[in-house]
Amino acid sequence: MQEHEDLEIRSEEVQEVLGTPPSWMVQYGTLLAFLVILVLGYLSYFIEYPVMVEAGISVTSTDPPKRLVTNSSGRVASILVENESEVEADDIIVVLKSNARFEDVLSLESAMLSLGTPSDSALLAFQVPESLMLGGLKETLFDFYRKQKTLQQYESNPYDKLSMDQLSRELSKIRRIIVSDKGRINNLDRQVEMVENRLQREEGLSQENLLAQGRVAKTREDLLALKRMRESIESSIKNRELEMERIRAEMDGVKAGSLEGKKQASVSIRESFAELQRAVEDWFFRYVITAPVDGIVSLYLEKITEQQFVEEGWEIGVVVPNKQEKAKGTIWLPVAIASPVEEGQEVVVRFSSYPSLEFGAVIGRVASKSQVPINNQVSITVSFPKGLVTEFGREIDASQEMKGEARIILQDKRLIERIFEHFRSQS
Repeated sequence: MQEHEDLEIRSEEVQEVLGTPPSWMVQYGTLLAFLVILVLGYLSYFIEYPVMVEAGISVTSTDPPKRLVTNSSGRVASILVENESEVEADDIIVVLKSNARFEDVLSLESAMLSLGTPSDSALLAFQVPESLMLGGLKETLFDFYRKQKTLQQYESNPYDKLSMDQLSRELSKIRRIIVSDKGRINNLDRQVEMVENRLQREEGLSQENLLAQGRVAKTREDLLALKRMRESIESSIKNRELEMERIRAEMDGVKAGSLEGKKQASVSIRESFAELQRAVEDWFFRYVITAPVDGIVSLYLEKITEQQFVEEGWEIGVVVPNKQEKAKGTIWLPVAIASPVEEGQEVVVRFSSYPSLEFGAVIGRVASKSQVPINNQVSITVSFPKGLVTEFGREIDASQEMKGEARIILQDKRLIERIFEHFRSQS
């Protein structure tokens, strides 16, 4: 066996043939290899490969949908518009419950607006019905009435017409009336509580079809009448308390008829009226949601229904403006990655809700880059000079905020440069 392994199986002639390359390969092989390398180098010089940064993008119109947000917690009293209906700026959309009636606050606001820029005489004549249910606004209103009474005193100068004894007797009489009225209020409070309990029982029976709706409606009217009567008596007490303050002012001899006192009273009543205006504005801000612009209202019905409790800060819908402007995109990048991004660079955007295979991509440009990072992130603004028209000629609607993926083309780098960079990085 060993002898066979030691046999020389190749003759000298065979070894010579195997070890000698063909003459044509010797003549042209090197040239051919050189040409192949030259062609590849030529192609790699002209073939460009883009350097990109990829990130998420949010695209809206420059006039995006306006959010409708609650400014206080409470139950929804009423929804005054139909969902997906057209509204005008300042139209009332939703009213939340409060201890004041919405219609009565509207009446107060209308009365105040009718004065325009009021004179002293207009402020002295300003009154609203005592039966208005204004809740916490009533205290601010009666503070205005106090300032009104003070100015009236300076206008009429009545202090020299009544004796101190007469004023004292009048003061005692008013105190007795107030005590009596407070007793009436306590009695009405007990009646209101009884009627509210009865109304709750009747509503339960009505829902089970055991009681007619007319009976429930009658009980609601009775309850409202009792509350209005209570409001009227409470207003009467406040008026009598104002009268007591007027009498005390007379008894103390508050600068009757002095020009300086009258001037100060005029300033005070104007300040009090301005405070009442601010209080009404604050009430509307807290309990009334209005349309910020002309457009279409879109309510989130799972969050907003009548009698539903809502938390402060809830977004209950949006108003989509009628006039939509050009779209813009926003990209957030880490500071290190954003450093090579410059204005004018091309941005390729593919939207999640519009498949790129069907719709194609939208081409934009870097419009601006924020100079101040926020939480180590830089904001990149993208414009779309040709609008949201894709490569396939499809137009995309930007009426709602859309999410997608963006590729910022930093530069087009030649393939040969990338090859050399790879070798340098390996060395």
